[in-house]
Amino acid sequence: MKLREHQADALAAIEVAAADGEPRMTLVSACGTGKTLIAVAAAGSLVPRGNVLVVMPTRALVMQTIRRWREAGRNGMALGVCSVTQRDTGMSTDEVVMTQCPQEIAAVAKASGPFTVFTTYGSLHHIREAHAQFGCPPWDLVVVDEAHRTCSAFGTGWGTVHDDAAIPARLRLYMTATPRVWGRRRAATDELLTERIPLATMEHREIFGPIVYQLGMPQAIELNILADYQVVVPVVEDEDADLHAILAASTPGVTAHHDGLRNGAVQVALLRAILEHGLRRVLVFYNRIDDAEAFAASLPQTALQVGPPLRREALWSRAIHSKQPNADRHALLIDFGDPDRPCAVLSNVRVLNEGVDMPDVDAVVFVQPRYSIIDAIQAIGRGLRQPPGAGKKTTLVFPVYARRGARATDLFKNSSFETLFTLLQALRAHDESFMDRIALPITRPRGGRLQVQPSFYAHPERAAQLAQVLGLEIAVPAIGTWEQALASASAYHQCFGHLDVPAPYIDDDGFSLGLCLSNLRLRQALNRLPPEQYEALDALGMRWAAGRSAPESMLERARAWAEDNGHLFVPGSEEVGGHKLGAWLAAQRQKATAGRLPAERQQALEAIDPYWNPPWPREWHRKYLRAKLLSPGPEPWRRTPDVPYQRGDGTIDEWVGRQQRDFFRLHHREQRDLLRAIGIHPRPGGREYGGTLHALAVATRTDDPEPAYSKPSLAVVPQAREADSRGSELSDLESTFDLALQDAAAFLKREGHLDVPQRHYECRRSAIADRVNPLGWWIGLFRSTPHILNAEQRRRWEKMQKKLKEGKPRGPAPAA
Repeated sequence: MKLREHQADALAAIEVAAADGEPRMTLVSACGTGKTLIAVAAAGSLVPRGNVLVVMPTRALVMQTIRRWREAGRNGMALGVCSVTQRDTGMSTDEVVMTQCPQEIAAVAKASGPFTVFTTYGSLHHIREAHAQFGCPPWDLVVVDEAHRTCSAFGTGWGTVHDDAAIPARLRLYMTATPRVWGRRRAATDELLTERIPLATMEHREIFGPIVYQLGMPQAIELNILADYQVVVPVVEDEDADLHAILAASTPGVTAHHDGLRNGAVQVALLRAILEHGLRRVLVFYNRIDDAEAFAASLPQTALQVGPPLRREALWSRAIHSKQPNADRHALLIDFGDPDRPCAVLSNVRVLNEGVDMPDVDAVVFVQPRYSIIDAIQAIGRGLRQPPGAGKKTTLVFPVYARRGARATDLFKNSSFETLFTLLQALRAHDESFMDRIALPITRPRGGRLQVQPSFYAHPERAAQLAQVLGLEIAVPAIGTWEQALASASAYHQCFGHLDVPAPYIDDDGFSLGLCLSNLRLRQALNRLPPEQYEALDALGMRWAAGRSAPESMLERARAWAEDNGHLFVPGSEEVGGHKLGAWLAAQRQKATAGRLPAERQQALEAIDPYWNPPWPREWHRKYLRAKLLSPGPEPWRRTPDVPYQRGDGTIDEWVGRQQRDFFRLHHREQRDLLRAIGIHPRPGGREYGGTLHALAVATRTDDPEPAYSKPSLAVVPQAREADSRGSELSDLESTFDLALQDAAAFLKREGHLDVPQRHYECRRSAIADRVNPLGWWIGLFRSTPHILNAEQRRRWEKMQKKLKEGKPRGPAPAA
């Protein structure tokens, strides 16, 4: 048995760790990189005549592993401990003896070696009993395959393999492609979405030991150990909008017709991929057995209906699943791998996931979107296996239907395939830790089972028509190189002046720069980043330490945006280099309104723009900023071309005209100051200029062309109260209540009473213009709705009422 270079490196790392006295160690290597051969070599090197226990999750994997160990040269007695019978193995007793007898296991283990036992995690109780009841000696080596599956409570269930009291061993070797790190327990309402935190996780060195060797999928692709890949998605021609709506829906159709179209589209897309990319062996992943069987049965019929050039005669299409006997599944795999067959499609339901070897495949099709992440990683791993040095490129097909010309980076937004797409982007970004972070367990509620919806498969429809309007486009290019990463980082720095890139950021070419830089930052922390790469990124201002908090980073983005735009009124959808600045500012405004925004952050935002969160309606401020952009300055506003503020929202001149007409109806004096600063002044003459109080009276009418943005109120605005508390005098144009009270005092002094007729107007001259005040209306308002006055205003009004009672006798009322 000759090991490949990466396998020899892994073996050397295992030997060094064992020589250093490590009783437990972990090997992390991508699917298809030959972990089984590494384990055989480790057993031959460390314990050539010792007792070895090999544990794995499934019976099918037990059968396969026995064959691989024998082919690799493992000699001596071998036992298979699981529920598979000797007859079902298809192997002679010279190769393996199947048993579930603890006494027999102990007896053979006491004989001279080498001796190997192959078992499933579910059958470990037989091994445990052999130790407890029959004195089975400790194992020289325990090989724990697909070790991520053992993250359960220590010493119970599949976690028994960790317990040295139950399964004593001198050395344990854990092997996995997807190390699992579990998150914290969530709220009780999320019980169906998360499993409880186990006591044993692969991040616990005391259980799994150190990681002595690691080869991630991206690195394996770079080294040509695994195949490169491309992703293709079906596209729908623009003229068939109805079809696009049906196919792009995130949930199944409500009719058999809609589901039939969707199933037909998947099959047509697959047939087109077979034609355009020369695919010979295609693996289709399904969640349900019934659906997989129906897909496999109907695909040859669709291949006959589509017509040339997609038409295929006698297309080989089968389904493989766990309900089939082992012998049938083995025969299917042999038939699928027939080198003389021009094209074969195999629909798989959770059979070919973990560790199971199979013929090389050219393509993997994900028909149904909802997979556990581990299933997805294993599925992709099926397609990336290749003979040494083959240099093939695997095609991954995702039925996410897009319109012709759609941006690749937008295809999976708001799509049920988004999780798988995120996984692919992470792989492209060379982020080996990504799979650790997202590989969470499949969840089941305690004491029950998840409800399974009944399966229904609609027969594919309109295959010929679908073939005419469906095409394929490559959505994700092959895994990026360092040169691509540097080019993307340079472009980002040139555009934004920094390299503070958020993790989800994807550039216009579809490269996951955010994840890539996160991984490069991690490599530098581990002293694994080449010096030339460090120097190139450092010259661009790479942030090597991720110590800044998110608010600090967003404040820096906000300052830069305000410098470029002159304000901080950022649209909600605005993103700056992948930073969702608009959404972040909207959240800060909500916190400020609720009184939950930290004072230092509010001060920082106000220092950038005092009106980042104005007290008046934000829509008014948007229009003001648009007018400011077109304003010549404080000079009087001049007509502009008919520039619309927004489609269907009138022109800037129309908005300015409303501000001039309703100048004194604005409740905030600062709004009036802002308008004056850009040359928008009150329009003199008649009602449009009017008296301040008269204009405010009109503002309460329901037929006003621009309704007031608060209920009719004479409450002094905060700015006015603050100014008044500082002793500043408010002008007669800036305190409507003061003006009303002044006119009432003048009336009282002149007439000796306040029985003001409803239609009575007071006339007053000012430095700006003559005006009239509907005093009768205001007096009636004060008396009928005193709650609109604040405490200070009520005190002053009541003081006037008291003065009236103590004053001179009433005189005649003025004529209306």
